[in-house]
Amino acid sequence: MTHSSTHSTGSGQASLTTGKTCRQCSASFEISEEDFAFYEKVSPVFAGKKELIPPPTLCPDCRQQKRLCWRNERKFYQSKCALTGKQMISIYAPENGFTVYGLDAWFSDKWDAIDFGRPLNLSYSFFRQFGELLKVTPLLSLLIGECENCDYTNYSYSNKNCYLLSASDFNEDSYFSSYIFKSRKCVDCLFVTDSDVCYECIDCEHCTRAFFSQDLKNCSDCVFCSSCQGCTDCIGCVNLRNARYRVLNEQCSKAEYEKKKQELLMTLTKSRDILERMVRDAMAKEPRRAANLLNSEHSIGNNLIHCKNCFHCFDLIESEDNRYVCQGIKARDCMDVNGVPDSELLYECVATPTISRSNFCASTWVGSHNLQYCYLCRACEDCFGCISLHHRRHCILNKQYTKEEYETLVSQLIAAMRQQGEWGEYFPIQLSPFSYNETSAPDYFPLDRKDAEKRGWSWRPENGSKQTYLGPEVAIPSDIQHVDDSITKKILTCSVSGQPYRIIPQELQFYREMGIPIPKKCPDQRHKERMALRNPRKLWKRECMKCKKPIETTYAPERPEVVYCGSCYLDSVY
Repeated sequence: MTHSSTHSTGSGQASLTTGKTCRQCSASFEISEEDFAFYEKVSPVFAGKKELIPPPTLCPDCRQQKRLCWRNERKFYQSKCALTGKQMISIYAPENGFTVYGLDAWFSDKWDAIDFGRPLNLSYSFFRQFGELLKVTPLLSLLIGECENCDYTNYSYSNKNCYLLSASDFNEDSYFSSYIFKSRKCVDCLFVTDSDVCYECIDCEHCTRAFFSQDLKNCSDCVFCSSCQGCTDCIGCVNLRNARYRVLNEQCSKAEYEKKKQELLMTLTKSRDILERMVRDAMAKEPRRAANLLNSEHSIGNNLIHCKNCFHCFDLIESEDNRYVCQGIKARDCMDVNGVPDSELLYECVATPTISRSNFCASTWVGSHNLQYCYLCRACEDCFGCISLHHRRHCILNKQYTKEEYETLVSQLIAAMRQQGEWGEYFPIQLSPFSYNETSAPDYFPLDRKDAEKRGWSWRPENGSKQTYLGPEVAIPSDIQHVDDSITKKILTCSVSGQPYRIIPQELQFYREMGIPIPKKCPDQRHKERMALRNPRKLWKRECMKCKKPIETTYAPERPEVVYCGSCYLDSVY
């Protein structure tokens, strides 16, 4: 630990120094005055005493990695409901031994999670007691609501006729996508909003018939384009505004454009890699904006829209007064959280929509308030270390107490956790019901099996416990016109990972309508490659390559892109 400065909170408590060393990765990090103020602000009060949350022992990256290990978005398993015996789809691997209920059973009145409660042992590790409760309390198979014909979706709401969709709401006829909203017929997309008929698109909004493109707004009929707005009929273009009939940023007549379009689409049919390389080389010298900040003030991060006072935040909309927050809309006064729509006063939480004043929670929602260390709780208040409770108050480890008993016991529990070094720490990764490679963590913190297991984190073999013979390898025609319906009954092999995958009928129909070749990579590999095209959730201090002004950007100094500050970038594209 370094000793750069000290801090005293409003309560008179002297803090640790601001310079610290992460106990997991050994990186140096700082805790600012604003951080200390936030810890005091969200510290809960029990029996009239504020239980101050201590400063973290992990750096921001390791804190986020730990939280994401409690979120499985995209791995699904065939299983049986432990209550009804009916077949179901679950995010929990059956062989891991958890009790899992299907949606109808979990939300029914045929059981009560309070029946699984257990008395608190103050001489015993809280995390160990929580882990034991986790093993026996029924868990919810999928986190979805009001979806129709969307069996293989998760963290999703109000979708229709969708398949392998995660963290996505209000979509229709869309497949193999994550973080898409209010969209229709979007396939293999990531962070797409209010769009129709898009394929392999990333960070696009209000687009129609966009393909293999990134960072588009209000565009239509664009292929292999990047950082364009208001454009139509463009191929391989970057940094254009309100343009039409452009190929590699060069203006064409309509006839010239149609001719070049046919030539390029023929290249796509024969080899997408050739076309991608051609477009990438043409774009290499075009400037990139240091950070995507739209109508955001006093904010540092990337992909912030209508935000205020957000520090080191990413993928936020209409949010304010946040620190180290990722993925959310209308998040307020939050720190170290992921996936927080319409929530406030949260610390160290993941997947916690519409809750308030809670700390160290995961997948807890619907108006919950004043929760500590809870998982899968719904509409609860004043609970500590609880799992799968509905509309409950004053519970510890799922056991009911009076208000007075609850507050007295929680104060004693926090004192015991302080002695154990547990209070203020997020749930251990070892307790997570998911293996590391089942979770969202590898999207931002990739590890191989050896490194994960070296840290004591579980790893699930890609094909289960043993390899099985999948039949002869299927040759995939390059031209979609040469593909017949029998392809939907065959097992294909990913050209990169070797993993098996299938083509579903509605997916095949989409490729036929769009004239797109069938992908030769499995959905997981495609998702991995889309994630790699987004910049990391990390900031570097650099200089604008035009005006030399200091900037903070997600482009690392060693990267080859030409990076401009916001003002110089706008001057170059308008």
